[in-house]
Amino acid sequence: MGEKKLVIENVTKRFATPKGDAVVALENISAYVEKSEFVTIVGTSGCGKSTLLKIVAGLERPTSGRVLLDGRETRDPGADRGMVFQSYTLYPWLTVRENIAFGLRLKKVSKGEIDDIVRYYLDKVGLTGFDTYFPKALSGGMKQRVAIARAMANNPEILLLDEPFGALDAQTRALMQELLLQLMEETRMTVLFVTHDIDEAIFLGDVVYVMTARPGRIKEEIKVDVPHPRSPDIKMTPMFLDLKKKVVKLIREETIKAVQQSLPKGD
Repeated sequence: MGEKKLVIENVTKRFATPKGDAVVALENISAYVEKSEFVTIVGTSGCGKSTLLKIVAGLERPTSGRVLLDGRETRDPGADRGMVFQSYTLYPWLTVRENIAFGLRLKKVSKGEIDDIVRYYLDKVGLTGFDTYFPKALSGGMKQRVAIARAMANNPEILLLDEPFGALDAQTRALMQELLLQLMEETRMTVLFVTHDIDEAIFLGDVVYVMTARPGRIKEEIKVDVPHPRSPDIKMTPMFLDLKKKVVKLIREETIKAVQQSLPKGD
């Protein structure tokens, strides 16, 4: 077993409702991400995947439990966690270069070093020559590449991604998956990735956590023993298809449970 980079320890999250009662979004979740590991989280709609990621990011506080990064409890957002959302969240008044450099400038990195880092990531995400463009001139896939480059440029301890390819068309999404996997294989950055796409979760992940229907708990931890480097061809292999069948079955069980819970109770 490797070094635990991120530890999620007995995390529960309750939200108050206008009626004064509480909705339990997450219940007693414990999970971890090892250093340089790519961990994906899947589950039914509304199971709390994004809420869990926001707690790790420090954007939400757990009702109980805690999150440790490198052994230190995290309670607020910090530069040690890079976040990429489904919406591109770029600054429209800044160029591609300025967006990627934004966090580096806040950290008072020297201009020469910023230039080197921005140039490196522009090349890595295939946007060399687009550094002076503004976000409105970019396609959805290009905007998300800028968002990923901006998060990685700050060299965070862990990269957090919340369904980052959910708004993209299927072909662009597949290309973005390959790009992200290549970047992670090269940089060995630690990643926690939320998605509703089972193929995506298995293709990218070293470990897949499957969550239950609300209240969200960890239903199963699945190791993805598919060797690196990975190509899209692995999606057609028996090993990949067996893993997919297993995850589909687990999520189907939870989807049925969620539907049954939503039905009105008889007298």
